[in-house]
Amino acid sequence: MNYEQLFVNPTGRTARSEYVPALLTLLAAFTFYWFLVTGRTGQFALLVMLVPGLVLHARRLHDIGRSGWLVLIPGAVLLAAGLFHLFAPEADATRPLKLAAFVAAAAFILWGLVGPSRSEPAA
Repeated sequence: MNYEQLFVNPTGRTARSEYVPALLTLLAAFTFYWFLVTGRTGQFALLVMLVPGLVLHARRLHDIGRSGWLVLIPGAVLLAAGLFHLFAPEADATRPLKLAAFVAAAAFILWGLVGPSRSEPAA
């Protein structure tokens, strides 16, 4: 599978065997921008990385047998938390939103990891 299929085109399916390496690649890029790129550049890059992450998860949800539109749940929360952090980084009122975004993203990642794949034979 190539980059465009995994991270750009939300139609189609991504089996667990392709999802895990793609997810690790995204998490490595996320870690790089989180810890090594400082300032607004790193924060903006993290917001931009939402698109390939949501596309990857939509494709995985299709493979599990669910609607890809479900990625809008963590996507909206992550986008809101990211924008609040970008424009009001010192505001303590955004902590619950950031926690909700982290929990929603982690839940969808785990769902993608443990969900039964329709593209692969059952183990």
